[in-house]
Amino acid sequence: MFIIGLTGGIACGKSAVAETLRRYFRAVTCDIDRITHWLLQPGGELFDVYVRHFGGKVVTQEGTLNRRLIGEIIFNDDDERAWINSVAHPILLQRARDFLVDSLQAGARLVVLEVPLLFEVGWENFVDEVWAVYTYREYQLKRLMMRDNLTEEQARARINAQISTEEMLARADVKLLNVGGYKAMRRRVARAIHGRTF
Repeated sequence: MFIIGLTGGIACGKSAVAETLRRYFRAVTCDIDRITHWLLQPGGELFDVYVRHFGGKVVTQEGTLNRRLIGEIIFNDDDERAWINSVAHPILLQRARDFLVDSLQAGARLVVLEVPLLFEVGWENFVDEVWAVYTYREYQLKRLMMRDNLTEEQARARINAQISTEEMLARADVKLLNVGGYKAMRRRVARAIHGRTF
């Protein structure tokens, strides 16, 4: 079983690459952001932990977590971001390990772990190869502002909270520039995977 750690800047197209690998190259994929979302739902493993730490202000009238408010807190406070990482990432790592064991037992040959903060939390040691998705900064900023309905200042804070593109690319095995749309990205993924046997 070959494990790709797929990472990249926020709003750079990681999910499109994961979908391409799943759809066209029979990869089994695990989206750590999606697992995090489940864990933050009422009754989820992280819900009560976050409420105890941040207080009732982060709970909406519907009883769910106000992820936007939590984002504002952690993307503007390094200590709060470090706290969240220290609490969430051990749980997420265990979920990822469980997924890998299940994938191995199911006979998967190519597995993709989609991990936005792969380098920041040291997960590069758990994969065979790191693929990094990036785009031009102005594209990234516009995509993020549109996707999450953020101001430019809010979007910049989220981008700046991550590892720099330069460092990410220096540490990655495969670099995928995401410009030109989905078909162009699919061609880049095909070139990166060409000739390999998994």
